[in-house]
Amino acid sequence: MATTDRQATTLALAHALSAAERGLAVIPLSRTKLPALRSPHHDDHTPNGRCHGECGAFGHGVYDASTDPVRIRELFAAAPWATGYGIACGLPPHHLIGVDLDTKSGTDSSAALRELALRHLFTIPDTVVVLTPSGGRHLWLTGPPDAAVPNSAGRLAPGIDIRGAGGYLVGPGSRTDHGTYTTAPGTAHLAPAACPPA
Repeated sequence: MATTDRQATTLALAHALSAAERGLAVIPLSRTKLPALRSPHHDDHTPNGRCHGECGAFGHGVYDASTDPVRIRELFAAAPWATGYGIACGLPPHHLIGVDLDTKSGTDSSAALRELALRHLFTIPDTVVVLTPSGGRHLWLTGPPDAAVPNSAGRLAPGIDIRGAGGYLVGPGSRTDHGTYTTAPGTAHLAPAACPPA
């Protein structure tokens, strides 16, 4: 078991470093898809105490995200149980926005997205698509540098969640309790497409 976990961590680190080479800031994730490093402030009882990493310690979720290979290796060394990595959304140079199309509760989120595209007169561009273990898909888009796109769940339509500023996407190659995230065939070579203004 420990050997398998060590291999999963090594693989996750390799995938994270590859993503960082593409300008995507990353953090280590646990098998539950949550940040692998616990907050250094978990025992603080200060109301509304919000440190975004200013203290210098690891454990601030997306605020730890980096493209620096030295820092990424340090993050993974501090979380040897990590089996995946998260890609922080909303950061330059890509200002990544994730469109999470879920398949839970019998919703057809892909049909809902197509309906939104028809109603608002936009085309869903060819872009990176990550397949989730549950049968869902994550579409990667780039957002405008002058606007912070917020996170939302089901706001656009049932089964469509948005990951924007302050959020993260589970990176392809990550292993979770439910399976492995993979890049959809024919999309790994693509850059994230520009988000349609509509």
